[in-house]
Amino acid sequence: MAAQIESLVGSQRAFVANASHELRTPLTALRLRLENLRYAAPSSLEPEIDAAADETSRLGRLVEGLLAIARAEGRAPDLVVDDLRALAAERVEVWEALAAEQGVTLALDADGPVQVRAVNGGIVQILDNYIANALDVSPEGSTLTVAVRAVDGRGELHVVDAGPGLSDEERSRAFDRFWRGAGARTGGSGLGLAIVEQIARASGGSVELRPATPHGIDAVAALPLVREDAAREPSRT
Repeated sequence: MAAQIESLVGSQRAFVANASHELRTPLTALRLRLENLRYAAPSSLEPEIDAAADETSRLGRLVEGLLAIARAEGRAPDLVVDDLRALAAERVEVWEALAAEQGVTLALDADGPVQVRAVNGGIVQILDNYIANALDVSPEGSTLTVAVRAVDGRGELHVVDAGPGLSDEERSRAFDRFWRGAGARTGGSGLGLAIVEQIARASGGSVELRPATPHGIDAVAALPLVREDAAREPSRT
């Protein structure tokens, strides 16, 4: 029975990966056709074309999310040693301009290097998903903080916003695939946090959404710290 279940799960993962891959081509073709139609159609149709293009982009994000999850589940993870502080500083710099456009200050709170072992490229994906979600709910004039800590043998990433926050039930369901909160942006796929959880688990870590003080969300990813001698292994940073 265990072998049958394993075979069935493997078949389902392969189907999701293959279907997602095959959907890429028609979605790209559809996007190009809509762009060509934009130049040929009367201006009165422009809002409809924009709406169709937005839906096509949403489908594209959904397909990419499904493909990312299927790939992560279907192979042994390629783990590397990364410095949380260096990667957090890099992503804060990348996101600063967009945050400023929204009237949000993006701040880094990290004292020194924190070496962890994680899926290759995974920490950047975690940071980008957390920061994008936090910016989506951050009010103008607020501060969004990206913090790095070493706690009890784990390196912790924290992305803390000053948004309205989530209820206990919403926080417990937030990492479910396709779950989207009442205030989620309309273009989201509902897969971002599911991908974050998959990456953290494959790295031997965990994720959690905690209530922030006085309000908002503290999005946490905890990853295994690397011993000082092991940290001499090749790193991406």
